[in-house]
Amino acid sequence: MVAVPRDSATLILLRNTAEANGGIEILMLRRHSRSSFLPGSYVFPGGVVETADYVHDIEEFCSGLTFAEAQVIVDDASPPEKALGFFVAAIRETFEEAGLLLAYDGVDRMLIHEGGDPARLAKYRRDIRDDPASLAAVLRREGLKLATDRLYYFSHWITPAMVPTRFDTRFFLAVAPDNQEVSHDRLETTDSRWISPREVLDLRLAGKLTVPYPTYRNVKDLVGISTVEEAIAFTTGREVPGIQPLLNMLQLGG
Repeated sequence: MVAVPRDSATLILLRNTAEANGGIEILMLRRHSRSSFLPGSYVFPGGVVETADYVHDIEEFCSGLTFAEAQVIVDDASPPEKALGFFVAAIRETFEEAGLLLAYDGVDRMLIHEGGDPARLAKYRRDIRDDPASLAAVLRREGLKLATDRLYYFSHWITPAMVPTRFDTRFFLAVAPDNQEVSHDRLETTDSRWISPREVLDLRLAGKLTVPYPTYRNVKDLVGISTVEEAIAFTTGREVPGIQPLLNMLQLGG
């Protein structure tokens, strides 16, 4: 019996490097070695879309993106309202796994963590991880809105039909928020690193970095891009077909 893929969302966070000749870095997290899925692999933050990510009330916590607008971008979501849920899930999972929250404060500035309360943020991460529906309560309490307008739809990958654990994953690009420190959760993720796309490919080829095939292919598309602005521009007018690789591509690494 063919397993039904679970809808999921992944966020590729970008930042410009300090190198004189330019370039970008991407955030990658190492999955726990005892994880049942991709143990020890380096991936982007992300996870399954939960019903709470696209309930009716969630729209009020999304900046610059409505249910209708999300459905134009992710036009094959089922049900249609789940289109907005992909954006919300990508931000929520990034906060849970990496401690970065793409959100605006009460005066429409990107949220910063400097001078904040680390214990309170850690509690929010635990609460949301245990119950995704608590995200709305946290946003309301803190007067925040998710920066859904800063996510750019990049790619769509579907696990092959013969694999027992399957995902239907939408990948988004976003510029990493300033003044927020990455903090892997030590449960799902045990390491984090900012790394150039070229270095990811080189380390993977040398057998020094385990990177799943879909992640590798998305990284490969970013090689040669000089700035985060260029990466975002790359998504303009980009067609995003669903890609379902052959099983041997996953096994052999492409």
